[in-house]
Amino acid sequence: MPHFDLFFKTEDLRRRLEPHLGLIPPFFQFTVRTGTPEVRYFDQKDPMWKGFPFPVPEGAVYVFDDDIPARALGGGMHMRASVRVTRADRDDEALVLRIWHEILHAIGQPADDMVKRAGEWQSISDKVVWAAWQSLSRPLDAPFWHRKFYAWLTERAASVAGGR
Repeated sequence: MPHFDLFFKTEDLRRRLEPHLGLIPPFFQFTVRTGTPEVRYFDQKDPMWKGFPFPVPEGAVYVFDDDIPARALGGGMHMRASVRVTRADRDDEALVLRIWHEILHAIGQPADDMVKRAGEWQSISDKVVWAAWQSLSRPLDAPFWHRKFYAWLTERAASVAGGR
């Protein structure tokens, strides 16, 4: 099971989001902290990442609410992740899904491939609902689908980890 030190930059962020962490399956273990891990910054000329802090220590996840110029809302790789909370973010469940998404990247899972891999993770009933959902012009980028896809990716990662 992957273990992460989950750093919330402020106590307010921690109080807001920690109660919702149960949404993330227990395959992921967390030590929850308030503060900032050692961070580095990606290419400061790239508008996607300008001013975006990324943790240096392996196993660190950083959740922050700085007003920065970067367009990115999160990033994850090599057992590290960073998640940005903006003023526009009102849905705490969606923010925890963003954390889950980035820690899936941190363990090497293709969390951006929900649509591309739909045939792999959807049950027959999911496929029917997916088609109806699309016929009603509903956006696929919705918590309902993310929860299902991330759960599948987590099970996939657990089966690989269990086979080692």
